[in-house]
Amino acid sequence: MGSRRRVVAVGAVALVGIFALPVAQTACTGNDCLGDVQSWGSCAEGEALDANTWESGPLTGTYLDFHGEREWVFDPTPWMGTREPDNVFAYISFSSTPTADGGEGFAPPAGNLFEITPVKTPSGYKVQALNDTCAQYYLRVVVTYPMTKDASATPVCMGDAGP
Repeated sequence: MGSRRRVVAVGAVALVGIFALPVAQTACTGNDCLGDVQSWGSCAEGEALDANTWESGPLTGTYLDFHGEREWVFDPTPWMGTREPDNVFAYISFSSTPTADGGEGFAPPAGNLFEITPVKTPSGYKVQALNDTCAQYYLRVVVTYPMTKDASATPVCMGDAGP
């Protein structure tokens, strides 16, 4: 009876080892999970599509490096003023130029591939975006705003003339 229990115990440990192996192989290795924080957003970084929409870069342009544990702090306030965003859209790709010939396309992320936090600052709202995985992606962000007639929302980059 004792040897039968040992065989069952050894078999259970072996099964756990077999199923844990693929998980261990997908875990972080080397520098792919060293987090950092990058900022993006000035009159030269990102652009207004219209008076209520800001993008980190063009749909057909180069997407931002979004490696594992990277956090981007997007600052659309030079374009959008002090208004509070009403929505944040993200698109990720395995390629930095997903729409180029041979590009791999893009898709909206889910779960911890794109964790967002709007942050109110004295100059307006910034958007923090975190890739809380160890995977390498490239990112494009679009932030939308409600229409307003608030004079304090006048953007620096757009002036009174609009985009």
